[in-house]
Parts: sequence; structure tokens; C-alpha cells
Amino acid sequence: MMIGALTAAGTAGSMAYHALSGMASAVKQANDMADELIDELKASENITVNRIGRVLEGTKFGFLMGYVSPSIVTAVGVCLTTGNLAMAIGGSVAVLGNPIAGTCAAVGAVYFGWQALTESEREGVLKQVGDFLHVGWEQIKAVISFAIGKMKELLNSDNIREMKETVSEVAASAGRHISDITKSLSDKAAKAAEAVGRGASAAVDTAGDVASNVADAASTAASSVSETASKASSKLGDYWNKKSDSDKDE
Repeated sequence: MMIGALTAAGTAGSMAYHALSGMASAVKQANDMADELIDELKASENITVNRIGRVLEGTKFGFLMGYVSPSIVTAVGVCLTTGNLAMAIGGSVAVLGNPIAGTCAAVGAVYFGWQALTESEREGVLKQVGDFLHVGWEQIKAVISFAIGKMKELLNSDNIREMKETVSEVAASAGRHISDITKSLSDKAAKAAEAVGRGASAAVDTAGDVASNVADAASTAASSVSETASKASSKLGDYWNKKSDSDKDE
């Protein structure tokens, strides 16, 4: 639903920007889908999910721009999570199609990643989101600042931890690591440790394969030696039998 809502928002923004006929219908659809997404999140029994819904609702009523404000938050979050908004909207990251996991990861990525961006990285995100939704950079920055403040107001430490786990899982499905979003030293250290762990596991597997191959080769060689010895023994037996018969004839 989140991807669908963003797609509707992008369409409405484009039609409004170009003053195309049918704009009113597109805007209504985008508003309806944004409301449905927020209502679904708020209806969840999971406290973290419920509060993320309230964050998006807060941006909608805080700026009185209908679908635009919550769409800005989720679009920025998708961009931070996947690195490419257009590709993600195109359906390349399946988990984003889950309205709960996808939206929580997007909102969480804003919380953990926006302030970690360099100036050039932030400009890259602003360009992607601004072009997609047809909104200005200052408008995007104002909404994101408001959303982060709302998250700090509504989310406790347990909510933040759960949200970070979701961001990490969704980022991994897009081929990224949580440290690519947070830029924190602890997350980078965890990424390095995971890489070492994978390397050690691969080394153990390789060593096991080598040992198995050596054992197989040794077994084959032993069988070959045994077979050769058996043939030689048989030939010697035949030789002595023939010689013995010859001696008797003499």
C-alpha cells in the first residue's frame, strides 16, 4: 500500500505541476490512499506501528497539505533505505510492498539516516524526492524536520529499537546494511564483524571440502595400490605354478 500511495502521490504531483485535466481526481485518490495507509498503521495493536501512523498523521495535519506531507516522509525514507527511489517504486524491493514493514522502515530510515547524510548526499535525496513528488527542497526539509521532532516526542527506546530492526531487515533485502543509513561507528563495526564471520564460515567450508577431497584421493590411491598388489601376487602365483609343473616334467 505504501508504494501504491507513493505512486498515486507522484502521479497527482505531476498532474498538478503540469496542470493536466483529471488533476482533481488524481489528488483525491492520493489523499484517500494516504489516509488508508495511516488508518491501517494506527489500527495496529503493535505500539510502534501505531505511533508511526500517528507520526504520519501529524505531518498531514501539521502542514495541511493533504497527501503531500506523509508522502514526503515515506519517499525520503524509501530513498534512504534503498538508495534509489525510482527503482524501489518500480517494485524492485518486494518487502516495501508490505504496508506495515515498508512504511515503518521508511519512517525509521528518516529518523536514523537523515541527519547522518553529508550535504551532497542530502542534496541527492532532495533531488530524487523533489522530482518525483514535484515539491520544493525547502518544503521537503521542513516536513522531515517536523517528522523527526514528532518521532522524538512519540517513540520510546523500545519503539526506536524495534523500528531500527525493521529498517535493518528492509535495507538488507535491498542489498544494503543498516550502517549505510546510520553511518554510526557501532553499526559499521557490526558490519565488519558480520563480514569476518561470513569469511570464517566460508574458510571452514573450504577446509572441509579440501579435507574431503584429500581423503577421497587417499582412498582411491590405496584402492589402486591394493588392486595392483593383488594383480602382481596373482601373476607371481601363476608363474610359480607353471615353473613347478615344468620341474615335475623334467
